Amino acid sequence: YTFSINLNKKGEMQMRIGFIGAGKVGTTMARYFASKKYTISGFYSRSFKHATASASQINSQAFNRLAECIEASDWLFLTVPDYQIAVVWQEVEPLISEGQCVFHCSGAKSSAVFVTKKEIACFSLHPLMAFADKEIPASQLAEVPFTLEGSKKLAEVQQLLTNLGNPIATIAPEEKIRYHAACVFVSNLVVGLTATAEELLLDCGLSREFAQTAWRQLFLQNAQNLLAMSPSEALTGPVERNDLSTVTDHLAALPPEATGIYRELTKKLIQIATLKHPEREYQPMERKLNQ
Repeated sequence: YTFSINLNKKGEMQMRIGFIGAGKVGTTMARYFASKKYTISGFYSRSFKHATASASQINSQAFNRLAECIEASDWLFLTVPDYQIAVVWQEVEPLISEGQCVFHCSGAKSSAVFVTKKEIACFSLHPLMAFADKEIPASQLAEVPFTLEGSKKLAEVQQLLTNLGNPIATIAPEEKIRYHAACVFVSNLVVGLTATAEELLLDCGLSREFAQTAWRQLFLQNAQNLLAMSPSEALTGPVERNDLSTVTDHLAALPPEATGIYRELTKKLIQIATLKHPEREYQPMERKLNQ
């Protein structure tokens, strides 16, 4: 089976893309593909209502039967939660034909979840984006990087995805879980850190409105600094200036559930600060954190 780029009279790719799962990821990805002139065959979902709602956003079809969605698609995306991919695949695999391509969008799982003896090209295509709801404008995906992983036809699929215009890097299947953990550090764990900061500000007697204004402003300033410079250059605060007294006071003032987080992240900041100021002695601060 060979891939080729063919356009219909509307300038759309004749390669048809179907989605099993009509949630946040599937709906947003379908809208984005459609905006880039890829042909969307439609959606299948356990809830026909959900499939219909997603299909209506891009004037595609909602399928009543799984087999109909598979038959109508050259590329098939299983945009279901990670824990459901293998289960849904057991239903899909007997119905899929050799020559078709199957994808999932998990950051943590590789294409190895698609166990088959057929000549089917299997991939994971992961957008580095937080999908908070179904209403994310397709334009927000325009600069989102993607990672692509698969065992067959990898170069050909990557070529067909160039029409998106996004940065797309291939990744080895054995690196997927570590890669996903890296994404969690800069995404989900940041949510935990900001929630902790807000709780601490509220404990200081500040109003919720003021607390939210305060941490959001600091967060945006630091994010802008990190976008403009390296982590070492962007680092400020007591660790950067080797202020052991303030770090000691922080440890004494924090509640137990926040102290562990503070200790481990501060150790990482010491590593960064040491690169920035190799002449400074950070060992006393390290010893304090290890007590």
